Amino acid sequence: MNKQSLLTKGLLFAVMTFSLVSCDKDFNTIGSDIVGENYFDFDKTEYEVVAENVMTGAVQSNNLELNSLGVYTNGVFGKTASHFVTQVELPSTGKNFGINQEIDSVWLYVPIFSEETGTDSEGVKTYKRKSVYGDDQKFKLRIYENGYYLGDYDQNDPQGVARHYSDEKAKVENNKRGHDGSGGSIVNGMYLNDSDNQSENLQFWFDPKEHVIYKTDGMGQYVNSSGVVLDDQTDISARVVVERFTPGIWVNLNKEFFKKRILQAPADKLLNNNAFKEYFRGLYFQVEEIEPGQGAKAILDFSKGFVRIEYSAEYDLDNNPETDPVRQDKTFRMNLKGNTINFFDTDYTLPVSSDRLYLNGGSGSVAYIDVFGADGPDEGTKPDNLEDIIAKKWLINEANLTFYIDNSATMMGMSTYEPDRIYLYDAKNKKPIADYYADASVNSSNPKLNKKGYGGIIEKDADERGIKYKIRITEYLKSCIKNADSTNYRLGLVVTENINTISNAYLRPLPGQLPQSIVPVSSVINPLGTILHGPTSTDIEKRLKLEIYYTKPD
Repeated sequence: MNKQSLLTKGLLFAVMTFSLVSCDKDFNTIGSDIVGENYFDFDKTEYEVVAENVMTGAVQSNNLELNSLGVYTNGVFGKTASHFVTQVELPSTGKNFGINQEIDSVWLYVPIFSEETGTDSEGVKTYKRKSVYGDDQKFKLRIYENGYYLGDYDQNDPQGVARHYSDEKAKVENNKRGHDGSGGSIVNGMYLNDSDNQSENLQFWFDPKEHVIYKTDGMGQYVNSSGVVLDDQTDISARVVVERFTPGIWVNLNKEFFKKRILQAPADKLLNNNAFKEYFRGLYFQVEEIEPGQGAKAILDFSKGFVRIEYSAEYDLDNNPETDPVRQDKTFRMNLKGNTINFFDTDYTLPVSSDRLYLNGGSGSVAYIDVFGADGPDEGTKPDNLEDIIAKKWLINEANLTFYIDNSATMMGMSTYEPDRIYLYDAKNKKPIADYYADASVNSSNPKLNKKGYGGIIEKDADERGIKYKIRITEYLKSCIKNADSTNYRLGLVVTENINTISNAYLRPLPGQLPQSIVPVSSVINPLGTILHGPTSTDIEKRLKLEIYYTKPD
């Protein structure tokens, strides 16, 4: 069914004048024909579309550019726990650990995305967290040594490529290692972040404050600028600042474990990173809900994280057995780099509904849209609606898909976090549509807002509640009109973490088959979901439709 509304001649004149200076060189074409100047009517029409929801199942989740960690519950999409495992890399130098080592501290740091907002009364900088969902809510965080080897290749894969999927946590869980109480490494031992401060483990939360390192005596006691141990170890104003770190995961790790496992490792295990990654297979971040519905989740760049060992050791500096060795203070840093996997435990099931679109990131759900609706009973090679558009020989000025957010559903789900952007792509060819490539607009202050003309950015009301997302498909429609052999009529719709990321992740294939089905990586990274009015919504005004603005001959 088509709905057409005629606008004023004055508006037509303004639009046609703009088109003459448009940088879109294809603006005035229909098919392969150049449109003359006898187009004077400017109209809007709408066509029905067809859409369906599909669960992704397990998704490929190794070596993502960003990863999620934590527990997050949405009343509509359920609970998802995101665990993470990563290899650890040695530096190229500094692996002479001396003898008689004494460790001052071992700690792990992974920054969270944040923005500085000010300074508190004690001179500590304050920050606003970004990409953290759940704010101050807590969950259990346990960090173990990984016992499962994360190789670059898989001999069991038909293509030899190491692909890991989001539901394969058991591979790592069943091989995790901890300490035995005296620094030894054993299967299913005590977690490594075993500090008495439970905010670093069993009551973990994403603290928005910066972390400050103060000068110590090498044994954990704070000292003044002269190196004298402070009488009052709690007096922050008397401490000497050594380093400042923006907010992030900051946990102390078991000192005896890292003394034995790293500083006293066999020399051949420290020769290079290949040998080291076989010996020490990385770190496993395991999360757990404390109370039902409680928890928080963050999107993190683990590649910026590291483990640092502060220690002292004795060194024979002159190679003379007659002289005593010299004790020196040392720092050793291992980066969280190499192969990684993000695991998702989820209880999400797709609601039985044909009038809403359910987009959920991670191992969630996507929507597929047949833009030109269901094909009719004729024997044409193109959908009936597309054939109708071609037959009318319109000049296509603009085409859009507008997705209205179902606020009643999201509010019932108690979701206070909405995806900032959604992404529409060519589902058949597994790539962006033409409008994505045609839009070269950039936002220097926030690259996630690049390609504003292509769209998909959330529009909000005065209460910061999402209203809709709008995506331009003008060039896509033109290409369908021009290319007689085109069959790229099905589009995919997902939430996206970063519009600039257009690579794909595979869905788990059936046993013995090569992976073929995909979902955009940006959707795997984003832990959020949204509910949109579909093409058969009971709210007729908010139904999803193909909107076309066009002109026609007088």
